[in-house]
Amino acid sequence: MQKRCPAWISMLGVLGFLWTAPPAPATGAPVFFSGMPCIGSLDNTSCPVPRFGTIINFDDLATNSPLPPLQYAAQGVVSMTNADPSFPLLVVPGSQSFLNAVGTGVHDGWAMNAIFLLARPTDRIGIGIADSSVPPPSSNFIDAYDVNMNVIATNAQGPDFTFDGFTFHENYSGFADSVSEIAALGVRCSFCQVDDLQFDPPVPVPEPSSLLLLGAGLPPALLWRRGRRAS
Repeated sequence: MQKRCPAWISMLGVLGFLWTAPPAPATGAPVFFSGMPCIGSLDNTSCPVPRFGTIINFDDLATNSPLPPLQYAAQGVVSMTNADPSFPLLVVPGSQSFLNAVGTGVHDGWAMNAIFLLARPTDRIGIGIADSSVPPPSSNFIDAYDVNMNVIATNAQGPDFTFDGFTFHENYSGFADSVSEIAALGVRCSFCQVDDLQFDPPVPVPEPSSLLLLGAGLPPALLWRRGRRAS
């Protein structure tokens, strides 16, 4: 009577095959997007647009106080700093989702070169920016950084939001990527404040040890079949 290959060997063989022919890793290129910011909203459950992932609106902090860099580490933001340490980021009255926003305040003329560093890279991140018509919004930029803090994308902020013939000096700007490689978001402006930071959770990647275990399945199956033919 012909013997069948044990089920556990067959299963290892299938899993091993899946590992031996993995798809080539994607190489991402962050793409800029703009959306609709919150405009003086007490309830930001429907804004900004798009809504995604984790949102931090800074409304749990005391207005007119320093922004603690590690305030939102539990939510996935491990650092929030201004490039010029003599002008740290402050929690200020906000014009997007009330009550608060983040800026340098009058001490630095509302200029900002801030970086929001994530605990793990993401494939999508965005932030609301309130600016002024003077200087023009085109002088404000956002940057995407990789895990080595290299700039991998930069773009002027989105256009000011217009509704029913009125222009609001507010916008929502961000980057979307095909892979989770955005480790930080930078905001550079000569006069602005920011609010409603959003980011997606990182896309899970199989651990190398798991892949090696799966890859070990194919050789046992092949050896079992060869052994049966030889006998």
